[in-house]
Amino acid sequence: MAVTAQDPKLERKSRLTASLRFFITISLALGISALIGDQQIGGFAALGGFMALLSDTESTLKSRLGGLLLTFLGVLAAAGVGLALNHLAFGEWLILAAACFGQSLMTFAEKFWWLWGKYVLVFLLISVFDFSPNLAAFIGYAMGFSLAALVVVADHYVWRIEKLGPRLFDQLRMVEGGTRNTTAYGLISALTMVTGLWLSTFIDMSEPGWVGITIIYILNSDVRSGFIRILLRILGTVAGYFAVVLLMPHIPNLYVLGTVVVLASLGIPYFVGRNYALMQFFITMYILFVLDWLMYAYGGDHSILIWRIWDTLLGAGCASVGLFIYWLWTKRHSNTGISK
Repeated sequence: MAVTAQDPKLERKSRLTASLRFFITISLALGISALIGDQQIGGFAALGGFMALLSDTESTLKSRLGGLLLTFLGVLAAAGVGLALNHLAFGEWLILAAACFGQSLMTFAEKFWWLWGKYVLVFLLISVFDFSPNLAAFIGYAMGFSLAALVVVADHYVWRIEKLGPRLFDQLRMVEGGTRNTTAYGLISALTMVTGLWLSTFIDMSEPGWVGITIIYILNSDVRSGFIRILLRILGTVAGYFAVVLLMPHIPNLYVLGTVVVLASLGIPYFVGRNYALMQFFITMYILFVLDWLMYAYGGDHSILIWRIWDTLLGAGCASVGLFIYWLWTKRHSNTGISK
């Protein structure tokens, strides 16, 4: 049975089902880590499950599972490349710029590959600038993706409804057919990201990779939508941060923190593509709570991570300049690119 997104009731059911997938996957990830007594693996599994479920194509079962596998292999390879780039003097800047340029040519019409390219960039940025992947991270992400795959299979057979989203290689055919952003947008995006990374290292920010992540997620080939997204991202991030600040002092132990992590995850799939500010609000809460979980697991004091706001503000500022430059270019050329 096939459904379309035009039916409000079915669309709402789809979003609620997506939230249920998050609830089951994240609960299992943290629950298993408690059983085996390894909170580090649980934290990384929660991050892996989060990424896996957001990359779900919601098409045929074969396409869904293939997408999860490709996403896991992509982020795994990106982490390995990032580690190798740490030994190069300046090579990482060129490779990161090339990866950003290629990803920026994708439009949101190729939703899976658009997001896949961003995930690869995220892991390149984090492994180069912020965190060296270790065995616990690998096991955790593998567990998170595996749990997500099991939940997707169960969801497919319980719900027995296939959405009409394009399959993975149908999306690639769209790219071959010319559905892509302009070369100018790709070049400006790469230059904007590299500039943001350079500024974050120049002023010695604690997590420069997150500045690059902010930039690649809020740049948009539709300039007006890009500026709106910048404002909504700042609003959602700041609100999410202060929600964590208010809640964290009242969380007595790791078990309650795990419950809060699961609850925060429920709003992410429900507001994806529906309300960018609320989606960012829940993502910020989720990421900060999971990072607090990992800080606790590594023996830290799970303090609130204020750098999330500074990274967002610097990244938003760089993205604003990049969007303005792209707007100037579009004013001089008839081809304004393809909106995402």
